[in-house]
Amino acid sequence: MKKLIIFSALISLFVMTGCFGSGDSGTTTELKNFKTYKATTFAIGIPSTWEIIEAKDFSKDIPMETLVIFRNNIQSDVFTENANVTKKILKSSMSTYDFAKSEVLENRNSLINYKEISRDEEFNVVVGGKMQKSILILFEGKENTQEPTIRMLQVYAVNGTDAYTVTAAYKSDADNLTIDNAKNIIKSFKVN
Repeated sequence: MKKLIIFSALISLFVMTGCFGSGDSGTTTELKNFKTYKATTFAIGIPSTWEIIEAKDFSKDIPMETLVIFRNNIQSDVFTENANVTKKILKSSMSTYDFAKSEVLENRNSLINYKEISRDEEFNVVVGGKMQKSILILFEGKENTQEPTIRMLQVYAVNGTDAYTVTAAYKSDADNLTIDNAKNIIKSFKVN
């Protein structure tokens, strides 16, 4: 349900503000125009022209779980590609892979017209300098019938009881550069 609330709030923020809008396996050319955003607990690569919106600048409808939002500087009236990092505090520690499976199920149960496009269950994310098995998933859906169908690429990471979800979102008819940017953002995520 929180995933649905976050998705709804982000969609609302993107529409109301003019719309919002890799690391390890990307090529040098693909990452040439990327910069690294460093927080105290994680780092992530984003296109150098994208806007960074930190929690201190969020409107009241952005859920507290959202740590940071990145959006493309080329805005759209329908939807602008964006990315965000959220963090949940778990009641007890669980593996990154188990957290990822639970989040995939939550997405499937909370979005209208949910459709899984691809899944990599052998994807590894760096947590504390070590590789952890996660899930890299591409899916599409929407919260309500009035919103456009959005594609979302997600990866998950757990460090102790801190559980992170990184989402890159774009329209289903996005061009190759947009899709490559989303992949590079997701693949660059590392937890300190």
